[in-house]
Amino acid sequence: MTTESLSIWPQFEAFYIESMLFNSSSAVRSIVRLDTILRTLPEESTLDDWQQLPTRSILNELQNMILQAASLSRYFWPVRKGNEARGAKLREIFAIDETNPLFNRDIRNATEHFDERLDKYLATEIVGFVFPEYVGMKPLDEECVGHFFRAYFVDTVTFRLLDEEFPVQPIADALMIVHDRLVTMDEGGGRLHPISCSAK
Repeated sequence: MTTESLSIWPQFEAFYIESMLFNSSSAVRSIVRLDTILRTLPEESTLDDWQQLPTRSILNELQNMILQAASLSRYFWPVRKGNEARGAKLREIFAIDETNPLFNRDIRNATEHFDERLDKYLATEIVGFVFPEYVGMKPLDEECVGHFFRAYFVDTVTFRLLDEEFPVQPIADALMIVHDRLVTMDEGGGRLHPISCSAK
């Protein structure tokens, strides 16, 4: 089998399932922890209520969710040439196409070479206040307020990492769907069987 036709042999399907489960399980743990934290908010929550929450824990779980989403994205859309058949096989099995939130290139850009992106971000002329960690409403005019290193904007339900913003709910939903399918495949003998589901 040449690299041009490299796909997934049936006897190796379980290895892909287990490898992807590592990422999806970590993402789901973060989603569950976030849900547990947010459930402590009163039904009619105020900004003061949000400020009582563990900011760093919230941001850590969100960043891990994005990190694991990026890792899973590379299985479906390989970066290097020679792995296209594997990606196509997984996309077919999971009924995933480019409308799926996991295809978002910004997700992968936010995690690949993060150290270099951090260097570049901090090398720009940053003026005003810098917020290393922030959970709260999104400012109407960020230019006047300052810069956010990591932030969760509760009104738009978005996570900010450096200069990228990610819609939390669609990514979380996509991760949960992939994870549920992986669990079913794992419990069904470690085979990549298509699962009937209209969601993509």
